[in-house]
Amino acid sequence: MSLKQSEDPIKDHIGDRIELFSWLETIHRSFDPKLLKGRLFYSEAAGWVGIWLLRSLLGTSYKKMPADSLNKFIGVLSTQWQTWGTYIAAAGFSIGPQAFGLSLPAWSSILAYSVTIISLVASLYANLRRMLTLDDPYFNSNAYKLFRRQEYLMFLPYFRENKLTFETALNMVKILYRENTLDSVVAEHLEIQRLLRAMVDDLKVSLDEKEGALKQSQETEDLLVQKIRELERLAKVLENGFNSAISTVYRLKSSDSLFTTNDLRVVTDFSLFELLEPEIVRLCELGTTETPRAININDPVYMHYSSVKLIHGEGTIEYATSDREGRTVASYWIDLPSGRTLIYNFHYDSTSEHMDVIIEMKEMYRYIKGICIHLDERGLLSREGLHHVAN
Repeated sequence: MSLKQSEDPIKDHIGDRIELFSWLETIHRSFDPKLLKGRLFYSEAAGWVGIWLLRSLLGTSYKKMPADSLNKFIGVLSTQWQTWGTYIAAAGFSIGPQAFGLSLPAWSSILAYSVTIISLVASLYANLRRMLTLDDPYFNSNAYKLFRRQEYLMFLPYFRENKLTFETALNMVKILYRENTLDSVVAEHLEIQRLLRAMVDDLKVSLDEKEGALKQSQETEDLLVQKIRELERLAKVLENGFNSAISTVYRLKSSDSLFTTNDLRVVTDFSLFELLEPEIVRLCELGTTETPRAININDPVYMHYSSVKLIHGEGTIEYATSDREGRTVASYWIDLPSGRTLIYNFHYDSTSEHMDVIIEMKEMYRYIKGICIHLDERGLLSREGLHHVAN
């Protein structure tokens, strides 16, 4: 049995040509837009785990998903607002009840932390999903290689190519099939060359942008490391302060004899004065060596003192450099229910980082004021004679 041959080979040839053009046009529309973006983000040397964790857990280097993306929910889960909102909610749930003395049932804590963990896992999933999407700004070729290896190997020749696309193949085929004059072929070829040069220019611009983004990412990473170290130091200071507060509470419950002016030393050495115009008179101190027993607030010699600046100013906190080199003094204005006005001074090394942040916390001010109120009510804030009260 022989196959029936076509009666019109020319017509068949035209039909095959149209079918080939249509097929190449479909491939061009389906693959080029996404694969071109994947080619722009392709880098064999780029890592992915670090930037994935930073984006998911800290919300850094956030970029919007493409406007034509179908899965908008993934975009919401990958935003920095979702990440920081999770941390703020977790922090509020952890610190809020403690601040108001509330005791929550165990199941509510388990539920809250479960929601927090689920939120972070969703952020990790959403950012990884975006890293595996070809036309997403987060696309990472090494993550794509690990999780979608068959697709990666299939598209690898396209990623490594820097000039040709499926559109180029379509245009080349059109030239080969074009039954026209040589001038038309040359013009088509020149147009392709123009398009290729434009693509090269776009690639150069993209490369410059990627280099700038890489530099910015490195700067952001360095800043994050610095912030983390600062937060660790601040957490250590706060931990010591909380331990001091707990010890003070237990001494208050146990016996008056255990509660003294020494409890006013919370995070640094201190001195405590009472305002008795035209002087402030020292009530007690601990750890200082050059603190006067009485200071005339109108004497020009003492105008640079933080306590004197505080009295003549309008705020409730004032800073000044101590007469001792390398020392700083910060002063609180404290009004007691009994009508007495106190000046509490922090004495600390000028090199102590973030001490101003701790001093300016309203919780720290309330804690110091609370101790002063208890000391005053128990009659432990008497003015100094020849010896210090804080022994």
